[in-house]
Amino acid sequence: MSASAFLSGSELSFTGVRPVNLRTDLSGIAELIDLCFSVDESGRATARELRALSQTGVLLSVLQRVDRLLDGLGQGFVWLEAGRIVGNVSIAAADYPSDMGKGYIIANVAVHPDFRRRGIAKALVSKALEHIAARSSTFAILQVEADNHGARALYRTLGFYEERTFIKWQRSAMLRAPHKLEDMPFITLRQGNEWRAEYELARLVRPNRRGGIGWLRPTHPSQFRPSLWRFFSMLFSGQGVERWIVRSADERSILASLTARTQFGGAVHLTLMVHPNYWGKLEKPLLNYVLRRFDGQHRTLYLEHPADDATANAVFEEYGFTRRHILVHMRRDLDGKAAQHGDA
Repeated sequence: MSASAFLSGSELSFTGVRPVNLRTDLSGIAELIDLCFSVDESGRATARELRALSQTGVLLSVLQRVDRLLDGLGQGFVWLEAGRIVGNVSIAAADYPSDMGKGYIIANVAVHPDFRRRGIAKALVSKALEHIAARSSTFAILQVEADNHGARALYRTLGFYEERTFIKWQRSAMLRAPHKLEDMPFITLRQGNEWRAEYELARLVRPNRRGGIGWLRPTHPSQFRPSLWRFFSMLFSGQGVERWIVRSADERSILASLTARTQFGGAVHLTLMVHPNYWGKLEKPLLNYVLRRFDGQHRTLYLEHPADDATANAVFEEYGFTRRHILVHMRRDLDGKAAQHGDA
């Protein structure tokens, strides 16, 4: 049954923007996302999930309270042309520490190809910003493909500025580890009481004013400080984290770190940070060490890294990582001034 079968007579002739109605709109949004993001694996996965959810009937209201995807969609807006969904924008709360302000994510901005260049995307994002501002939020964030120059220009006209461009890398689980380098620094696991040193490294090379550690990962003490609650949460969810580091000679600071976050039996997500004084010296040894650490486990490796770090990106290519996406992280401050983002 088509989505239009659920629409009232007045909506079948309606043209314009309105809030998402999860009961009637999911299949239409799924078709739109599938069309607009067909080359993107996550876009196809989202479309499949939405189609499945559209069949849940009375369970939908329950799922909405526990499903982040539905929560974001439920706060969003659609654009209708004679009752047909041709545009969408989703909104979701950004799960940032409270001392960094209240923020929202803008996502799934999509307009049917036949209806583009009519101001629909601008109207949808403007409506989303109104919705966010009305909730006493201090910022809105989004990410956009680097080669989508039209969208980037649109967001700039709406007050967004570009923080940083990141590359998402992937290494096949079928690849073997490289041979051990002849000249290796001393690499060891970070101790719990060294979290401040790693945090200071992150503040230097991944400041929040330039996108932080990565998408939805602000540079904040909570990302590095040991937490008993986080330990048990990761333990029961089958997750793990290893923080491999290179210390300075006096052991007072961390010169480089490579964090590996794992899911039981699943992929490994890496984060590499190197002090500017050691660029070109520690990227390859650290990555070489960790790739050998996971050799034989047949795990796909993912990594998000700043596009402007040419040295590290060359090492990723040398070790078999391929570029999946190049994304620009953008932000709009809603409190009338640029935020400090917790870097001071």
